[in-house]
Amino acid sequence: MIRRWPQLGLPLLTKELIEQAAQRRTYFVRLLYASLLFLLAYLEFERILAASGSNTLAMLGKGTDMFHQVINLQFLGILLFLPSLACGAITAEKERDSLTMLLVTRLGPFTILFEKLLGRLVPMFTFLLLSLPLLAFAYSLGGVSTLELVSGIVMLTMICIYIGSLAVMCSSWCGSTVSAFVSTYAIGLLSYPFLVLGSMLLDARFNTLATGSFYYAVAPIELTTDSLGKLWVQVTVLGVPCLLFIVLGRLFLVRRAHVIRRNLVLTLFRRLDHFFFWLNEFTTGGVVLVRDDVQLPDDQPITWRETQKKTLGTTRYLIRVLVSIETPLFLVLAAVAGMAYQARLGVAAEALYVVWALAVLLIAVQATSLVTGERSHQTIDLLLASPMTSREIILQKHYSVRRLMYVLGVPLGTIFLFESWFANGTPGLEDGPTAVLTVPLAALASTFFHFDYILCSVLSVLVYLPLCSWIALLIGIKSRSQARALLVTLLLLVGWAFLPVLVFVNDQPETIVESLLSRPPVAVAACLCSPSVIILINETDGLNNVMGTNDHLAFTLINFAVYGLGWWGLRRWCLAHSNQLLGRIADDDSDLGSQPAGDVL
Repeated sequence: MIRRWPQLGLPLLTKELIEQAAQRRTYFVRLLYASLLFLLAYLEFERILAASGSNTLAMLGKGTDMFHQVINLQFLGILLFLPSLACGAITAEKERDSLTMLLVTRLGPFTILFEKLLGRLVPMFTFLLLSLPLLAFAYSLGGVSTLELVSGIVMLTMICIYIGSLAVMCSSWCGSTVSAFVSTYAIGLLSYPFLVLGSMLLDARFNTLATGSFYYAVAPIELTTDSLGKLWVQVTVLGVPCLLFIVLGRLFLVRRAHVIRRNLVLTLFRRLDHFFFWLNEFTTGGVVLVRDDVQLPDDQPITWRETQKKTLGTTRYLIRVLVSIETPLFLVLAAVAGMAYQARLGVAAEALYVVWALAVLLIAVQATSLVTGERSHQTIDLLLASPMTSREIILQKHYSVRRLMYVLGVPLGTIFLFESWFANGTPGLEDGPTAVLTVPLAALASTFFHFDYILCSVLSVLVYLPLCSWIALLIGIKSRSQARALLVTLLLLVGWAFLPVLVFVNDQPETIVESLLSRPPVAVAACLCSPSVIILINETDGLNNVMGTNDHLAFTLINFAVYGLGWWGLRRWCLAHSNQLLGRIADDDSDLGSQPAGDVL
């Protein structure tokens, strides 16, 4: 008699892996991850081995630095890729209205959550396996103990489980993938003090305490260690929250299976509405200068709809966005100007980076929702049935993003003027009451003394913001959902902008710029590889005249000529292939556009 052993099937995990294997995105992300990992590892290995010179024996023992760099790169990869992979585990089912069907199957809630978690961890573990050749090479050079090697692998695995369980818990709670993505990073930051406290208490209990409390505030979790007791402490510190996240995710999975989706941006602006309405009533008695509800469409109905009926399109919301950004920015710059002899210009540069991040985020949210919003509201077919050409539809849709870019250019221009005025010696600040008039005039006059800095700054706004908008628009047209389009856009833009930071993670900005300017061909190549390089060069040395005006203008013109052509080419391609992008049958646009509206059904 043949005895059949029971089969331990994981049907949901099998389904998840089969679906991922059938998607081209899986292999693209894997290729991208591997390319970034080996590129960054190559640059770090070359820097480490270059210190040894031509002496082969001097390379022995260098494996420690290489091993730590590979582990650090994998840790950064986990932080960047795993939240985006895992945050849609449950929210994707909610958005497709298939979670209810999944809950009525024979699978229990814990089984569903566990297999969903495994379905996200297995691809991430394959990403970790990509570093085995690099770890083997580092281990062969010596300097790495067996316990260090094991601890590095164990800690990366535990960090994957920690972030994955946190993302799945947020996915069980939230109603959309975007909110789950944001919540994963927000709760991860909020949990940081608890990791610090847990590490200190357990290390004190098992006598593995480090040198001081500042050490725990900076790095409560060591990625590698040569102490077995320390390894067990760190596994416990990460393992206990993992169990807590899984238990909470199990509770949220059933209780919030039918949670109502909320537009967080719309909720934020409605709260701002109440505040500004109260402020308007308190200060002016309710005077309204701009009314969005009295205008009617003329010959551009889509433009009217985008600028009068959408959250980030109406004039009053754009003004409130400007006030919300410009007011704290003005207070910060005023504080820097008030401490002109104690403050440093780097504060304004750091404020510029924050405003740039907000600008890119707002443009990405607005541009990705232009077409995906129509798909989610099932109005895309009505839009495509209109007598307008596909080119006109895209241009009128994009007009609301242009208005947003005009608004975002104001705080960026404020910082540019302030930096040039501050670098010129803060003229007019000592004029007392008349400084209200003399300081703006002096700021405008300072632009002529630092015209190379102002030119680079203005071109960055005129080129980079439209380029980001068209990239986001194209990704939004290609994506099926707004959440996926936004996540892909943010990952692409952030990764593209912060790639130089990841390469030179151990250096200061001044060191990076000095190294680049010493080799002009390398500086030009770096500028063309990432748009943030020219901004970094401009903010670090653009006002100090270290590299000279001619070199600064040369870098500026080459950089923005290439990126400007890229923006123009992308815009031209999108408009030329507008029929294919929107899913229309390729027909003669000119004939269709020349017909009167009443003659087209």
